[in-house]
Amino acid sequence: MINKNDQLSEDYRSRPELAAYYADRKLMWRNVILIGISNLGWGMAGTLTVPLITLKLLELGVRENVQATIGSFNGWILSFLVMWFSWMSDHTCSRLGRRKPYLFMAAPFIIIPMVIFPFFSESKWVWFLITLQIIKMIAMDMKASTFPLLSIDCVPRNLLARTNSIFTIAGGVMGFLTMRYAGDLISVAEWFPFVLGGTVMSITTLVALLIKEPPIYHPATERFKPWSTFKVAARDKRIFWLMLGVAMISGFISMNNTWVWFWAKETLNLQRQDIFSALSWASLVNIALAYPIGWLIDRWGGFRVVLIYWVGQVICFALAMNVHDKAGLIILSLATTVIAPLYAAADIMIYKSADPRGVGSMTSSNSCIRNMYGATLGFVAGWLIFFFGHNFRIGFVIGIIMSTVGLMMFIIHHYQMRNGITSQEYLNQELKPVPKTACSTTIQRI
Repeated sequence: MINKNDQLSEDYRSRPELAAYYADRKLMWRNVILIGISNLGWGMAGTLTVPLITLKLLELGVRENVQATIGSFNGWILSFLVMWFSWMSDHTCSRLGRRKPYLFMAAPFIIIPMVIFPFFSESKWVWFLITLQIIKMIAMDMKASTFPLLSIDCVPRNLLARTNSIFTIAGGVMGFLTMRYAGDLISVAEWFPFVLGGTVMSITTLVALLIKEPPIYHPATERFKPWSTFKVAARDKRIFWLMLGVAMISGFISMNNTWVWFWAKETLNLQRQDIFSALSWASLVNIALAYPIGWLIDRWGGFRVVLIYWVGQVICFALAMNVHDKAGLIILSLATTVIAPLYAAADIMIYKSADPRGVGSMTSSNSCIRNMYGATLGFVAGWLIFFFGHNFRIGFVIGIIMSTVGLMMFIIHHYQMRNGITSQEYLNQELKPVPKTACSTTIQRI
């Protein structure tokens, strides 16, 4: 059965210039490869440097409660910024495209703070290091709100999960190599991983210049308002149950990703090299599972896969409660890696509901809810862990409870869809196409 929302999107894609773009499979795979290369460079640098920054700040006395507060503060800001940046990119018209300009604006404010971090990693510079982190986070917000939309823009909807699995496979290979040899890179010099990461990020950012975006021209007809993206999403109000579910369903996985480095360092008493080594094997699982999971999501649908995802998190939670050494950490990391890719089913349920012209508005509304929730969850968990004597398992308990609440949101949405509740307002308010000539060739001011 074809979802009416998906059909509305396909009607828009039937326009001749877009039909020709999506029919060109050679161009599609060229774009996928270029996006993949760019993602690999950024992913490698992040995999290597983010944990090192986290652990270094911990060593300098910036405890989990303070780091959680900083992360939550950024998450609350991001809840607004993701809507602004995504809405702006939806309506940006430039020779570079809709999404790429924001990558090039953000990149210097991400790469430079990262490269200079190790040269100021002393107690007297903690205030400066935190400032660098805040600048980097806000710039990452711009990139994360816009550039990932290219992997949705450039690929037909019925191939989304499978093509995204290619990024996961490539990322798995790169992740394994990065994690496996992180110890060797650290042994060269404390600054070496950061400078190497900055170099790779710079090169792969330039590669993104070669990506050809689809011919979608959608200049703004009104100024941005905080509710602008939600107004687009609200054409079918059932979507908000789905968005709540998408935000909450990853409670345990989110808490595990947030606290596993702290936990391994503070509770399991592992060294940096041992933590990288223990977690590296998980990347290999992504290689084996990515495409089958993508195929499963494309062919089987989202809700049933989300149910499996929740059950998997319950199993991982039980494992986490019984980890006491490096071997247990390896088993847990493998288990979470098997389960984590299933989350894509939740996100793709959002993507398939979005009109191509307003995909940024739909996904950013979803991101706003997810980031607001995630920031609040991280803040509460961070301070509870701190108050209860650095007991990181409290974070895991909170996470699995919220995952279960998220599952309830999916069940409500599924029930509404299954019982045929319709929204004529959504079906009757299709956006009118805007001719290319109506679009300015300059980037809209931010």
